[in-house]
Amino acid sequence: MNTLILIFVYIATTLVVQSIGFAISRAVDYQFPTVSLMVFLVLFLAAFYIAWPIAVKIAEKFMRPEAELQSTPNA
Repeated sequence: MNTLILIFVYIATTLVVQSIGFAISRAVDYQFPTVSLMVFLVLFLAAFYIAWPIAVKIAEKFMRPEAELQSTPNA
């Protein structure tokens, strides 16, 4: 279950970061059309790297209560 939560959070986070990167790329395209492709490619690949630590921190908030419930002894 924890793995599924992390995967879904990572996909959602990647979509958000990709959207931000696309917006930055479009803004660069208006000012400097010759470098916009390179900016897009760098931001596209960096989004996967940037999204992972963010997704882990977000997913930990969802997984922590479940882990605390499992570690509680049934007395």
